Amino acid sequence: MRMKIRHLAKAFTLAATVAAGPVLAADDEVVIGLSAALSGGAAGTYAAPAEGLKLYIDRLNEAGGINGKTVSLVIYDDQGDASRAASNGKRFLTQDDVQLIISVSTSATFAPLISQATRQGVPILFAGSVCPAETMPPAEPLLYCSTGFSSVHDSIAMVDYLRELDGDATVGFAAMGIPISRAGMEEAERIVLGADMKSAGVEIAPPGTADYTPFATKLIQNGAEAVLAWSPWSVQIRFFDALRKQGWEGNAFVGHLAEAELEMMEIKDPGLYTVGSNAMIFEDSKATQDLVAAVTESGVDLHPEAIVDGWLGGIVIEEVLGKLGDDTSAEAINAVMSDIEIDTRGLRGGSIKWTENNHFRETIYYRVYRWSDETGAMEIARDWKAYEVE
Repeated sequence: MRMKIRHLAKAFTLAATVAAGPVLAADDEVVIGLSAALSGGAAGTYAAPAEGLKLYIDRLNEAGGINGKTVSLVIYDDQGDASRAASNGKRFLTQDDVQLIISVSTSATFAPLISQATRQGVPILFAGSVCPAETMPPAEPLLYCSTGFSSVHDSIAMVDYLRELDGDATVGFAAMGIPISRAGMEEAERIVLGADMKSAGVEIAPPGTADYTPFATKLIQNGAEAVLAWSPWSVQIRFFDALRKQGWEGNAFVGHLAEAELEMMEIKDPGLYTVGSNAMIFEDSKATQDLVAAVTESGVDLHPEAIVDGWLGGIVIEEVLGKLGDDTSAEAINAVMSDIEIDTRGLRGGSIKWTENNHFRETIYYRVYRWSDETGAMEIARDWKAYEVE
């Protein structure tokens, strides 16, 4: 089944390669800068995908690189902080002479990276960071996203699945007080109201909230029979936990972030659904088996469940660089990225296709997962469903 989406709104340690001096590209290498939240409060979501991306690149280099060229990955920690991201961007462009920048961090870091990179004509790949609105139609030049989550699109898929389960439910919405989270939940509420369903309102918890009880109480008082949440994983789960502690028995639908599979296996609540576009490791498919084997062979202390977005970012880099000729400049890389279809090799429901006007994807595929008490394991609640992005 295929739906159309019209764009409406724009605990791991990584051994970072931090050079003492400039890392200038040699004829036989491509230099890529990675700015990631490797430490700080956001590291739980972003450090593991960054490690997964590094692992993929390490394996490429061990196998001889791409078309005979080594990928030199220069990694700096931005801690999810805008000022640190700005400093990283300056180093990438003035010291390291990178041909591509990758972001695996919070949306707070986007503006300084985008500003500096676009002035220099260097493309940015968001590969574990939430996809910025600027990557979606009509896309801005130089900005691309392969990440499996997007607040507005995830929210649309959540509402669609909820309507399949119970189109008469009164729906509450839980967001964090940051623009990208609010935009997703406000869009979800708009869709719910447009479908003649009832809303229990949007509850917005400010950053740093310690007690989610008041927000959960308000949703319960307003008659929420189901709750949708899209925000950092810890916030989604704190909302859910606050609801359950007050005896609420409804279903909750949350975004599928890096922590989802591991934490859902600990929570073991069949009323908690995650809606996302990455495959989960428990499926034991050929694609997930290959990923698990790579982690095992590397000897790195990683949970394969948490690195899927970074691994896919590595696939993107391999396919983009594989289409280059002798010219590996930022301009040449951008030209390839603006017209490419990337095989996600079984880790998504379909390919990632970028065009001049769309640097997000033409079609996004969603699966729904939850815990099953019957089997004592995770299960697929609904298989892949395609949504066209316009």
